[in-house]
Amino acid sequence: MRRLKRDLKINRFDIRPQFMWNEIDCRTKDNVELVLETTLFWEVTDLAQMVRKTGNLTGDIYNQIRSQFIKHVAQKNLKEFMGELHLISKTIFEEDNQFYASRGVKIHSLDVTKYTCSEERTKEVLQQIIEETTNRLNRLSQAESENEVKMFKMQGQIEQEKLNGELLEIQHAHSKNEAQVSGAAEAERVAAFVQRLESEVPKLEDRISMWQVLRKTDALSVVSQGGASLYYTPNDVNLSIKCDGGQ
Repeated sequence: MRRLKRDLKINRFDIRPQFMWNEIDCRTKDNVELVLETTLFWEVTDLAQMVRKTGNLTGDIYNQIRSQFIKHVAQKNLKEFMGELHLISKTIFEEDNQFYASRGVKIHSLDVTKYTCSEERTKEVLQQIIEETTNRLNRLSQAESENEVKMFKMQGQIEQEKLNGELLEIQHAHSKNEAQVSGAAEAERVAAFVQRLESEVPKLEDRISMWQVLRKTDALSVVSQGGASLYYTPNDVNLSIKCDGGQ
């Protein structure tokens, strides 16, 4: 009913950020009719500018969003629309900043929360496409997860091999150092033995022979402490067998 008397007075105006939910009918380039459900998060930043510019702020916002979605969706076929939906929303959000600023409004976010086909047959086909796309993405995600597990396992094996190599190098260095120390100690013992006997045994060959005998004695002592069996050859004991008169 038309108002005969314009006596509306507003004492308080809510300028807190708020949401707006809309349904928008549009068609793709291949003539598929879609119903988009959008969510808009907006805020009045300049009340005086809003009052001067428009008397129906929510209507202006809805009509602007609707016209932009109709224009952009009409440039895409259904497949392109499904693949570029978020890009379309982002483009519309960034294009209209001046339109909203001129009305004292700031748009914080614009999202398409849902879309459906108007025709039932097309809706069924779209649902099948969505399900197949979801399944394909799930399979890809599973394959990526398996590959990540394999790569992580391989990296672990590589790190283990590196650590094993470093351990072998350390063990080799320790063995080399131990051999050097042991050889140096043995050389000092030999030198001390040979020098101490120089006055009693003048000939160097005899002193070396005596050292070798002592080393053999030490080796026999170590063997005798275990359960090993020791076999001597005739050369070891200087043993010879002679026969007299054919006996």
